[in-house]
Amino acid sequence: MILPFFKAGENRTRQQILEWHGVQYGRTSRDGELKESLNLSAREYPALCQRRGRMPIDGYEAPTAAFAGDQLVVVDGTTLFYGGKAVGTVRAGEKQIVQVNSKVCVFPDQVYYDTATDRFGTMAEDVTIPAGKCKFTTRELTVTAGPAEGKTLEDLFAVNQAVEISGASIGENNKTIIVRAVSGNTLTFYADSFTAGDSTADVRLRRKMPELRCVCEAQNRLWGVDDTTIWASAWGDPLTFYNYDGSSTDSCAISLGTARQFTGICAYGSNVLIFEENSLIKLMGSEPVDYSLYFYTVPGVQAGSHKSLQVVNEVLYYKGAAGVYAYTGAAPSLTSECFGTRRFDSARAGTDGQRYYISMRDSDSGEWGLWVLDTMRGIWLREDGTHVLDFFRPGGALCFLDDGGGMMEMDRDDGGESRLEWCAELAPFDWTMPERKQYTRLYLQADLDAGAYVKVELREDGGVWRQVCIQHAEHRKNIALPIAPNRCDRLQVRLSGKGRCLVRQVTREYVIGGRR
Repeated sequence: MILPFFKAGENRTRQQILEWHGVQYGRTSRDGELKESLNLSAREYPALCQRRGRMPIDGYEAPTAAFAGDQLVVVDGTTLFYGGKAVGTVRAGEKQIVQVNSKVCVFPDQVYYDTATDRFGTMAEDVTIPAGKCKFTTRELTVTAGPAEGKTLEDLFAVNQAVEISGASIGENNKTIIVRAVSGNTLTFYADSFTAGDSTADVRLRRKMPELRCVCEAQNRLWGVDDTTIWASAWGDPLTFYNYDGSSTDSCAISLGTARQFTGICAYGSNVLIFEENSLIKLMGSEPVDYSLYFYTVPGVQAGSHKSLQVVNEVLYYKGAAGVYAYTGAAPSLTSECFGTRRFDSARAGTDGQRYYISMRDSDSGEWGLWVLDTMRGIWLREDGTHVLDFFRPGGALCFLDDGGGMMEMDRDDGGESRLEWCAELAPFDWTMPERKQYTRLYLQADLDAGAYVKVELREDGGVWRQVCIQHAEHRKNIALPIAPNRCDRLQVRLSGKGRCLVRQVTREYVIGGRR
């Protein structure tokens, strides 16, 4: 007797990855996310492509700081360059550089270069006039011998600056007072400012500067913070503090009474934002008499990440303790949930107007990396292991200075890194269903430029990576690679190559059978 034969039932399924969503370091993932990436970009979304090249910026030997104001400002060793011209001497090391009006200010050195007068000097001044060389009238202070060789009072002080006078033998002449005019070695003040007479003791003249920890430019003023106070310079003059004359252009100091751990400061719209790690102070107003403070308990800027503050399309991005946050005026929102439990520190960032680039250090391994957020699509990708000291943007092109002294212009296709190595490790294809399953085929669809190649590696159930195919292109072409995996519950795919490869999609076919 012949009985009919029935083939075991199968359910053949096909799934495609048509959209690539960036890195995902957390435990859960979806199709199109990556466990890690190297030199990739979301510019061709929904396809996956490589970042553009970088072009070296030559002309400097050992730069440690860079800033783009009206011209490129570079600290090379101990020399300060402005527009390629050596203009002064500073200490070596990382800097905060801010330009207010025509003055480029360098911290923590507290020196400046005035681009309008081609003058380099210290932001604070402290000179001592020998006894018998300082004469007071009721409104003038005149020095009969220059305070320093080759300099006059006119070289050191300016109108509307506050000068602290001490040591004068006539006690009532010791005070902090505002300069109303300056000519040569004579400072002029309001009438009846002094008791007339010559000083028989040394006279000390000081233009003081607060010890600012974090600085920024806003409202044509230099802003900064120390442990207890928010400081603003006089309008248009970053050298003038302690000027409280009652006018709209005065400097300003707002004491908060107790010591604070300020971690960052920046301009945002018409406001100034001052951060701690777990709080935000919003300063509103256009002049000292109108300034008001608003306090918020929100995630702030992580200590050591004050250079991560960047505004992209009216959104402020910054590195907080738990990740990268976006601020639009309300509560900051975390944009880096895809980093999972990984923690980073010491961040500094830049922007090309659409993408937010951030270089930061892994808090556990100590390794540095450069990540980029495509703010239009919310996609994070890791570019490489670059340790950036400063981002800067002269003429609109985003550039960076790395810890090895290399200066690079980013996003170049004209000869800069034309054949780039890249890698995309896809998030694992996991299964939680109890039925039997078997991958029958994978398909990779991509576009290869001439001279490029792509390599495909698989890892089944946590085993070792094995290369399953490699495709070279002598001429530009489209490829569709069939890949046969082994039977497994957990399949991982790694794509890598060199040269331009536009990854369009990965398709997987599998069969679901009966229960085990």
